[in-house]
Amino acid sequence: MPQVDPKHAQRFQELVNQPIDEQCEFFLKSFIFALGDDWPEVVKLSNAFKKYISENTSSAFQGQLDEAQAADFLQKNGRTRTATQRREEIRDIDLDFNKHIAFIEYLLLHYKHMILQEYYKRHTELTAPKDHLENFAIGVTGVGYALLEELFTMPEGMNEELEKAISEFYAAKRERENKIKDLESKSHGEGVGALRAKNELAQMQAQDQTETNKMEMTLNAAKRKALKHSGSEALAQKKKQQEEEEKKKLMEGRQKMKEKSALWEQK
Repeated sequence: MPQVDPKHAQRFQELVNQPIDEQCEFFLKSFIFALGDDWPEVVKLSNAFKKYISENTSSAFQGQLDEAQAADFLQKNGRTRTATQRREEIRDIDLDFNKHIAFIEYLLLHYKHMILQEYYKRHTELTAPKDHLENFAIGVTGVGYALLEELFTMPEGMNEELEKAISEFYAAKRERENKIKDLESKSHGEGVGALRAKNELAQMQAQDQTETNKMEMTLNAAKRKALKHSGSEALAQKKKQQEEEEKKKLMEGRQKMKEKSALWEQK
């Protein structure tokens, strides 16, 4: 069985120690095209993960779930699995071997089927085992090497503008969440300040979905532009390659004509 690339393991160790939003942001940059129109689901999962942590974990492993909690979260948010499958797959994606599951590790499990599909698309020289691409890869273990390789391989079409759009999406999200936390804290008091905070908080919460939609629309626009640009680049590259091949054939034809002419002259 192939082993995890040490460089990938090191980068992954650094990633699992990042805040959940940073882990989510990195995942989106790696799989924004593979996710298609469902990329906002990753953001929703991150919110659900943070909520679960706030309600169920101690500060000892802030930002991560133990194996039992991860199994419970997977059962509530993932596809149907047996208890044994959940346990084995969760242990399999504990790629930093600390018996706790960070959000990025959970994403590798939740989207394992999609990630393996992308892996075998790139590695056309490999024959994908049947169970890797069927039934959402439920029960498949021992593929950490492929999951990490794909995680750290930026997709074709990812450009600076789209990467910036994803970063700005999360910057705006964090700013909004921090503002809400601040207002919640201020609203618990009494007096004019607390009342003002309550009113502002109510307004922000009422506009929450509208603001989310705006941020998603901005990111989707950058994504469409990147896809279009990528397609244009691919077409231009193909055209250039065809022109070079035709030029090469023409040059070879001329060379053969010269060689034939030289032979006739010698006779």
